[in-house]
Amino acid sequence: MISAADILNPSKPAPIHGATSSILSLEVLIDAQPLLKGSPVEASGTDLSGTVCLALSAPLRANTVRVEFHGAALEANRSTGLEEPEVVYTNGHNIWTASPVSPFLVAGAHDIRFMFKLPGSLPATESGRVQYVLRVVITDAAEAELATLVETVRVRRLLAVADGADDVLPVYPGAYGASPSGPPSGFGSADLLPPPPSYAGTDGAHEIHDLPPSYDFKGKRKA
Repeated sequence: MISAADILNPSKPAPIHGATSSILSLEVLIDAQPLLKGSPVEASGTDLSGTVCLALSAPLRANTVRVEFHGAALEANRSTGLEEPEVVYTNGHNIWTASPVSPFLVAGAHDIRFMFKLPGSLPATESGRVQYVLRVVITDAAEAELATLVETVRVRRLLAVADGADDVLPVYPGAYGASPSGPPSGFGSADLLPPPPSYAGTDGAHEIHDLPPSYDFKGKRKA
């Protein structure tokens, strides 16, 4: 589990060691940062999808590979009046599970797809006040965590302009993303609507590759 305070201030997980030394690298690639269109009442929601990339030097006796999406915000405590971190959203599912046919993860590079359906009512990311993270967890048969990874996610919102239904106004951090305060440096139209990615593979969900001698674990680009 991950606490609201850890979601607001995510830290880097401990280095992989010991029984999980066969894990050469573990990373998550997000297709695009989630974009909600319309007010929290009007927005229909959006998708958050990506790929968990796992490289193994030897077979790994894992039981599950799980991806979790968590959100937390500073909320006023009704008793004290002080702001405290509270979990505002949590969801998760296993993207790989051991079975009699596949009792372990074989050596090589594994690319495992995932997707979440996010509700339109989520508050937009606001630095220091509203934060979202993706958490990848690999567990063994006793449900002990073999490896974890935490990646921040930036939820954005677009509001319709009053005098034009076809125009949209980007909303940035401020009152849970409800007030536009100007684009960040280097902001461009490509940041709003990135092109959809293309995928290869036989099943479109879990690809396994042999590791070439020059395999670059950091060569993939993140959204």
